[in-house]
Amino acid sequence: NQGVGKNILDLLEAGQYDKVFDHPKFVEPIKSPASGFVEAVKALPLGKATVLLGGGRQLPADVIEMAVGIKLLKTKGDKVNTGDVLAEIHHNGKLTEDIRKQIEDAFVVGPQHLPIKRVLAVVRDNEEVQEYETFKGTN
Repeated sequence: NQGVGKNILDLLEAGQYDKVFDHPKFVEPIKSPASGFVEAVKALPLGKATVLLGGGRQLPADVIEMAVGIKLLKTKGDKVNTGDVLAEIHHNGKLTEDIRKQIEDAFVVGPQHLPIKRVLAVVRDNEEVQEYETFKGTN
């Protein structure tokens, strides 16, 4: 449980995240620029943007703002229409136009419906990774 108390685990298992996590001052949508399918979501630009918003450290002394981050609402393979919300930016006032553009550019929307394959693996100490279940996404 990585040091998390039972009461916190119970809240998380019940989906009551708002009772566990800090709340950001602002939540802003990232909307789809076109209709089609989400062909890719680039993780590295999203991670870098999260750090710039305060959700990670650039220097060892930096304080992490636990309320900030990017909530993905659409992922690869999802059908979207122009204006659909792809993600929410949770921030405390550090969002700039450059960071917003970095987040928008992380989503690739196009005409192709790319099949996705999800793999759930079980990893145990001193054992090889064994594939537990493989399935194709339904989106």
